[in-house]
Amino acid sequence: MLSRSIIVVGDVNSSNGPVISGSATDTIDGKPIARKGDLVDCPARYPDGRLHGINPIVEGDDSMIVNGQPVALHGHRCRCGCALIGTTTGYVDG
Repeated sequence: MLSRSIIVVGDVNSSNGPVISGSATDTIDGKPIARKGDLVDCPARYPDGRLHGINPIVEGDDSMIVNGQPVALHGHRCRCGCALIGTTTGYVDG
């Protein structure tokens, strides 16, 4: 199995957009854990020029639940289509 980093606030997506929200109670290395539904601020643009902007994480690991929501992992996607890039020391197999 491949190990995947858990996403936290401050990690970025494939367009260098930061994760800006996460769990109010659960952290890794002092940073809130990001879950499905938490937000990223993506600087990329759609083909028509519109900014991706603030949009939710749309994927999460259903086997890891924090505050009722699946935990976001490295490679999971935002609504805009960009992938999350994990940097934490918290890893899971999957």
